[in-house]
Amino acid sequence: MNKLRDLNKSAARITLNGKRHYTTPLPTGPAPSVTTIISETASEANKRKLEMWSKANPGQKELAAERGTAIHYGMEQYLKGNKEPEIAEEYQEFWQGMPSVLDQFQEVLWAETPVLDKFDFTVGNDDVARVWGSDDEGRAWAGAPDIIAVANNKLTLADLKTSVKPYSRKWPSKELEKGCQEWRDLLGGHMKFKKTCKQLAAYDIAIQQTLGITVQQAAILVSTPVRTQIFKISRRFLDILHDDWLKIVEEYYKQIENCNVYDPDLI
Repeated sequence: MNKLRDLNKSAARITLNGKRHYTTPLPTGPAPSVTTIISETASEANKRKLEMWSKANPGQKELAAERGTAIHYGMEQYLKGNKEPEIAEEYQEFWQGMPSVLDQFQEVLWAETPVLDKFDFTVGNDDVARVWGSDDEGRAWAGAPDIIAVANNKLTLADLKTSVKPYSRKWPSKELEKGCQEWRDLLGGHMKFKKTCKQLAAYDIAIQQTLGITVQQAAILVSTPVRTQIFKISRRFLDILHDDWLKIVEEYYKQIENCNVYDPDLI
């Protein structure tokens, strides 16, 4: 615990080798973020598609990040008692469906940062909270969950996303013409859904190891200009997702095993 107190005198979120990491009390030191691991293990085809999209849509990635920050801020404020958070006019259409969704959480343990004092040990001096986990081989990761709260009498881990277009739990229907705009939109929404499921699995394991609690279900909340979506993830499906996440972690560490990802002199 003394080591953790010393760590929390500095920033919880840091950058190593150009990638987001979090400080942890684990023997391996700072751990790569969940999003870093997912992006680094993406297929080369997906990496190329993302790069091509960024080139074809300059500035959109930054605008999406700003929008996400604004809606996450609103979520945090709302769940912590401020029922009228200040949301910029350009993001109002993304926020309008959120209050009714957030009202479903009766008891809040965590909203971006801990609500309960007993979890304050997860917060660094940059006011960033994180949880950390590792597999049986000591391969670690860390991240910052969005919401841990009681909904429908079940302790729920929820991840909030903003998106111009809806997410989709299912692969595009066979009735749709492959490659048409609707087919591409549904495929994109499905891939985003699958990616978020990986994040939830990573956070779920880390929450168990860091906070000593096990959620009963998970949820993906998607804020779009048209509607706010809720995807419920059962405890059983979360457990299945654990195996997928641990395979991703193994792949990430295989990729970097010849690299020095932790140099204390760089911190």
